[in-house]
Amino acid sequence: MSTIYRGIDVSKWQGTIDWSKVAADGIKFAFIRAGYGSSASQKDSKFESNYEGAKAAGLLVGAYWYSYATTEAGGRAEAAACL
Repeated sequence: MSTIYRGIDVSKWQGTIDWSKVAADGIKFAFIRAGYGSSASQKDSKFESNYEGAKAAGLLVGAYWYSYATTEAGGRAEAAACL
């Protein structure tokens, strides 16, 4: 038997999130955008606050870097920016 968990994907575009309300609504995890593109300067401005808020509310958390890469070299550059 499998278990299904509800989750959300968030970034700066969702504004300031009330993570306690998210958890109270039955959301169990959040995928949080860390940034995009090939430069560390493209970090999502809400990444840290979203990460900290989701963790404090007891949610499981994952992060992702939105990619525009079309080549291996571009992908490597974006991975380096994420790290």
